[in-house]
Amino acid sequence: MAHLATNRFNYWAQLGVLAAFCGAGLIIGGMASFIPLIGKIDFFHTKNNAQQIMDQLLVPENAVALRISQFISTTFLFFLPPVLYARLCHVKAFTHLGFKHSINLQQVGLVLLIMLASLPAVGALQQLTEMLPWSKATLLQFKNAEAAYNKQIAVIARMDTVWDYISSLIVIALLPALFEETLFRGAIQNLFSRWFKMPLVAIVATAIIFSAVHGSYLGFLSRFALGAVLGYMFYLTGNIWLNIIAHFFNNALALTYLYFSTKPGEKIDPSKIEDQYPLWIGLVSIAVVVGLFMFFINLNKNKDDQPGEEVLMTGYNFNNNPFLNNTFNQEHNN
Repeated sequence: MAHLATNRFNYWAQLGVLAAFCGAGLIIGGMASFIPLIGKIDFFHTKNNAQQIMDQLLVPENAVALRISQFISTTFLFFLPPVLYARLCHVKAFTHLGFKHSINLQQVGLVLLIMLASLPAVGALQQLTEMLPWSKATLLQFKNAEAAYNKQIAVIARMDTVWDYISSLIVIALLPALFEETLFRGAIQNLFSRWFKMPLVAIVATAIIFSAVHGSYLGFLSRFALGAVLGYMFYLTGNIWLNIIAHFFNNALALTYLYFSTKPGEKIDPSKIEDQYPLWIGLVSIAVVVGLFMFFINLNKNKDDQPGEEVLMTGYNFNNNPFLNNTFNQEHNN
């Protein structure tokens, strides 16, 4: 259940406000994230060559600075925009974004099982993407982009000690889960659900945006599937905390595997987590996920909240509501 928008913001206006805050966050965050990297680049020798700049940055000695830089950029891009949008357009901003409800161990256990069961399907989808009839030049371009991304992760996720591991868990697993779920599920999917009145369309549209923002060609279908699972999870509960836990678990699982599969001082190889699964295992994985979701639906069938439904919350009066006609307002305020 969502609070109705205040100050006569229609859906287009809400989308515009959110997009404006995201655009501002991208610009401000991009500039602010450069601050920790000052002194790490020798512009005299690079001559502003982008590749040379990246080569100077992506060295193990800059791991801490890069983590701080990533924290700054993701805060401005993924977290502050939805919070500011919700505060401007809605009553009780954090409630609107899904930061509500108590959670129980059954719910947590199920979302973790769902994420675990999704892994073979996600891996199979990436394999399926590579099997599509790309030209050799296009496939090479995609793989080069993945290699460049893995090179960045290899530096940021450097884990020579247990403290590096804990730091990486916070910066690479926890904070992205918190920030991304707030934007994509709490803000974007929430808005689309109320706007389109078709939850499936909202889930799919948000999953496409979620995957596209990550900028991975070969991983597009995999991240789309992950986004769809997280989107349906949010639709069933409206509880962003469960999404954050599930997303964090997914990130932490990969990071933990890298930590224990890499010897101290050895270079991290993110490609290790790109498991290849036969397509039939992917189909079995999908069937298991569907079964777990059916159980999850039954567990939450008595909930009093439904994301995407715009109704007034119990005990809350709001007379100047542009999305309700006068008759509805009079009936619910008497």
